[in-house]
Order: sequence, then structure tokens, then C-alpha cells
Amino acid sequence: MSDLVLAALRIGVHITGGGVWLGAMVFSIFVLHPRAERFFARAADFEDLLFTVVHGARWKVLSGALAIVLSGVALVLITPGAGPLWTGLVAAKVALLALVLALFVHVSWFLWPRRVFATEAELPAIRARFRRIGILMIAANGLNVALGVGARVLRGAI
Repeated sequence: MSDLVLAALRIGVHITGGGVWLGAMVFSIFVLHPRAERFFARAADFEDLLFTVVHGARWKVLSGALAIVLSGVALVLITPGAGPLWTGLVAAKVALLALVLALFVHVSWFLWPRRVFATEAELPAIRARFRRIGILMIAANGLNVALGVGARVLRGAI
């Protein structure tokens, strides 16, 4: 495989895709939600905004995650390993990605329906749970990026 194709796969798909996902989560949790919520007197109106903004996004996120997974698999298959530590880093990256995807599925298919049908009294607890899970997903994806850099360093590529 040519160096240009390999660089496009690594940078254009894997690194950029992961960065976009991480950046979108950070923006959503720490910027969009706190700032937008201040503009609404009623919690239900803020919820309506969120539902409008995120409508249909789960499939885009899953498509992006699939691109990250497939590019990662391709990179592992075409890049020879650098020993057991490198293999362990890659395995940790896979485990972190599996955790983040499981949390995303939980949020998308279990917590969102609860949020949609929540009463005003139930919303604070549900929002707090969303925030905790979002922060956990951000931390796991951030650690995944760090492990990816570590794996590249072990390969002598940085």
C-alpha cells in the first residue's frame, strides 16, 4: 500500500474521525447544553431544542464510529506490530471503543426514550445521568487518542 493511501487512511479517516467525534462530545456536554439551557424558562422548551438538534444524529455517529473501527482494523492489519506492549495498547484501544459504543447504544436506545417521556420532576436526574455518561465517554475517547499516540511512538513513527 502506498504511503499516500496509508496516510489518507490514518489521518483522513481514523484520526480525523476520532477527533470529530471527541470534539462533538466535548462541545455538546460542556458548551451547547449549559449555554443553550439558559435561554429557556421551561425545561420542556429546552428539551424540544435538544430533540430537534439531535434528531437523526445517532445513525451519523454510528456511521462515523464504523469508519473509525474499520480504518483501525485496516491499520492494524497492514502495520506490523511492535511487540507485546504495542499489541496491549491496541487491545486497550479496542476495549475503550467497545465501552464507548456500548454507552452510546445505552444512551441512544434506552436513555433518550426515558428523556422524551420524562416528567418535569424526572428531568434533572436524567440530565445528570446523561452528563455523567457523556463525561465518561469523553474520558474514554481521550484515553483512546493517547493510547493511539503511544502505539505510534512504539512503532517509531513519531
